[in-house]
Amino acid sequence: MKAIFLTALCTLFIFVSCGNSNNTKQETVTDNNTAEITPLQLSENEKANNYDVVYLVSDTGEYINSEIAQNENGNFGVIYYRDINQNLNTFNVTKAGELDEGNISAVSYDNKTLEGNFPSIAYPFVAKIDGKEMTFKAAKTPVTGAKIIEYTYSNVSPKSDDPRVFQFKTAIFALNNDSKSANIDKINLDINKDFGITDVITFNDPTKLLTAQSLISNKMTPIYDEWVKSDYISHIENYSSQFGIDYLSEKVVSINKLVYEYTGGAHGNYATVNSVYSLENGNKLKIEDLIIDLKSADLIKLIVDKLVKIEGRDANSYFGLDEISLENNNFYLTSKGLVFTWGIYEIGPYAIGETRVLIPTEEIKPYLKDEYKAIFE
Repeated sequence: MKAIFLTALCTLFIFVSCGNSNNTKQETVTDNNTAEITPLQLSENEKANNYDVVYLVSDTGEYINSEIAQNENGNFGVIYYRDINQNLNTFNVTKAGELDEGNISAVSYDNKTLEGNFPSIAYPFVAKIDGKEMTFKAAKTPVTGAKIIEYTYSNVSPKSDDPRVFQFKTAIFALNNDSKSANIDKINLDINKDFGITDVITFNDPTKLLTAQSLISNKMTPIYDEWVKSDYISHIENYSSQFGIDYLSEKVVSINKLVYEYTGGAHGNYATVNSVYSLENGNKLKIEDLIIDLKSADLIKLIVDKLVKIEGRDANSYFGLDEISLENNNFYLTSKGLVFTWGIYEIGPYAIGETRVLIPTEEIKPYLKDEYKAIFE
């Protein structure tokens, strides 16, 4: 199995739609801009999903990311809902009706429910989330949403006495670029730079996006080889594919990516990587681009005061609050303000998880550089 799998990966890799997955005949696709692409049938150990991403926000600042699969394989997708306190709820969609006709039903891991019409930028999304009725609308922005092309490979070791699992999961995330904006092209290239994609046409042509060549072998092969050479001593799960949009406006887009890895032991390690881009020039923004003085005592005190008021926490929940630094902070934006974040172990133990503090628009404005004071408008 290993030889067949690695040969396929090292030769080329393909994301295919469900409609082509049962077609054993290979085709060749060529054009003037890209090398020859040969579609490859997925093995029983491989899965590919194509999701449409829609970002919708409520008047009170809660927002959702609807990620619905376009291939009919029983995996409808998920809806990520983040409340005003930046708590994330993940709802697995159990029913997805036809666009403009059907409804959505979803349930979370802790048995919360979500019901509503099909999420779309064309009309409001009226939902009932855990019994609370809410309305979400599309933001005013040149970006209509995004696409996720997700690939998963899994295998089980031949050690029948104690079988070990290998699972690798990754994805391409590309903002829709109906306007053919060079700035959005620039952002898509940066988001997916680990795949080595240099042709922006790949992101703007669904056919090319679904038939991209050799996108995963450089990331997949070494991890799989190490697992085999180790005599399958550990469970290996490597995720890097949970994407979402935290903010969309006429000026900026804020994107998150969850990276998770488990190689045995008590728990896995994870991190959310946030990226904020200017839609006006395609540049990625750093925290020092926005804030006048990252060492401002008033700003740091404001943040620390909010940290100790997070529900279920106090000053003893953290370590080093008196030396907290905002430099290189993994921040993101929402329609209601700027969110400072810290990963596991950064300012507290693993048990408290990642930490987020929302500084509302009017509170953060005094600390913003003049050119960014209107970034939330």
